[in-house]
Amino acid sequence: MRKLLVSSIVATTVALGGIAFAAGELSLGIQGPETGNLATYGQKTLAGAKLAIDEINAAGGVNGKTLKLINYDSRGDKAESANIIQRFINKDKVCGVIGEPTSGATFVIGPIANKAKLPLISAGATADGVVEKKPYVFRDTLLDADGAPATLKFLMDSKKWKNFVLITSVNNDYSVSMSKIFTNAAKKFGANIVGEQKVSDGDKDFSAQVTSIKNLKFDAIIYTGYYPEASLLLLELRKQGINAPIIGGDGLLSPDLWKVAKDAALGSIIFAGFSPEAKAKKIQEFVEKMKSRGEADMFSAQGYDAVYLFADAMKKAKVTDCADVKQREGIQKALATMPEFDGVSGKMKFDKEGNAIKKPFIQEVAKRANGEYYLKLLNE
Repeated sequence: MRKLLVSSIVATTVALGGIAFAAGELSLGIQGPETGNLATYGQKTLAGAKLAIDEINAAGGVNGKTLKLINYDSRGDKAESANIIQRFINKDKVCGVIGEPTSGATFVIGPIANKAKLPLISAGATADGVVEKKPYVFRDTLLDADGAPATLKFLMDSKKWKNFVLITSVNNDYSVSMSKIFTNAAKKFGANIVGEQKVSDGDKDFSAQVTSIKNLKFDAIIYTGYYPEASLLLLELRKQGINAPIIGGDGLLSPDLWKVAKDAALGSIIFAGFSPEAKAKKIQEFVEKMKSRGEADMFSAQGYDAVYLFADAMKKAKVTDCADVKQREGIQKALATMPEFDGVSGKMKFDKEGNAIKKPFIQEVAKRANGEYYLKLLNE
């Protein structure tokens, strides 16, 4: 089903909140799973992007035009992701695309966008190889290659953990890539991977894998997949008497992790590119503004930042027509040469491949006195 968010539709000159807009509008596309197992990622990214669109239009739009957001639900399906990017290219004629928030889907749509010279910013894909050799593909998310090693070293130093079990979801590009990064980091820092297990996205029963590691001695379990399987894994671990926490990246970043696993999720370590607990004024202002749109998290923050990155680039390139390939080339150049961007998900600058260089927020699932679960920031 197609959904449209239009802050204002203009045929001639329209006054919005006292601001005069020139005729026309400029469109951005956004795609991601709004339904299905990974719906949290798409829904949150969209919520943050909508907030940014509303703010930008209230402040005068982009180059005198309203900024329009067109969103499609990919349902976490790679084939549908490919169909959507083609719609953005051939039908909607957008200036750029935000999405997909997952690495697997971004591997699919990145080459298509790059070939069409359509700038794309993923607000979630973290795996190696997502942007490389694709100059029109960027990401404003923390790289696994930066976050995973920094998190492992932090936990080894702060908690004195040294022995780990590694569990990989073998049909998940993100998980396979992250497991390699953690393995290399363990070798570099002198940690021990004392056991490895394989699962698959969509699995419901983890009893065999948990039984296999039950007699091993380890401090924590590195789980590199997504939250739907992680929540069930945590329940099985506790059922079999294993109290070790799990460690993972932003694939675990969903309230559904603790909604399903409940207290079994306590102590889980998640590194990500954003924390609502950070004290920075810009972050706390964003958290407050998001309260009426849903809880602020990494995906909403990076969706918000992606819109502002596009808006800044479109202003610099003086874009007036999204269908003009030359003007989209100008957006790509503006993004690639943009000086440090101070976003709500942290300060960042794109490297030569389109990766955002950022520092991780290392967080632990905890519980407040009122019983509310939250992510406690460990490294501020």
